[in-house]
Amino acid sequence: MKTIFLTLSMILVFTFTGYAQEEVESETKLTYSAEEFIKLDSEEEIITLFGNANLKTDLIEFKNADKIIINKESEEILVIGEFTIIFKDGIIKEYPESKKHHLRYKIGEKIAYME
Repeated sequence: MKTIFLTLSMILVFTFTGYAQEEVESETKLTYSAEEFIKLDSEEEIITLFGNANLKTDLIEFKNADKIIINKESEEILVIGEFTIIFKDGIIKEYPESKKHHLRYKIGEKIAYME
């Protein structure tokens, strides 16, 4: 009985160890929502969020934006209108001559640009 328990324990240990080594790193996760509506363009790989739009990635979070455009192919995000931003360990570069409320961000980078 003891031998069977030890054998099964060793098999389980090697199985979980092998699984952990084969695990593939997942791509950046996006969580999003919008009050008005969400437009999905699968051909262009563009997601557009309208009205109180919210978006969260591993590094940055946008809340209550008028509009958010996510280009999954180029991995760029454009946030339009007034919004709240939470940026973990990042920098926002501002261009003071601009009067528009646009923010451009490339998924995974630690710099966002106000345009």
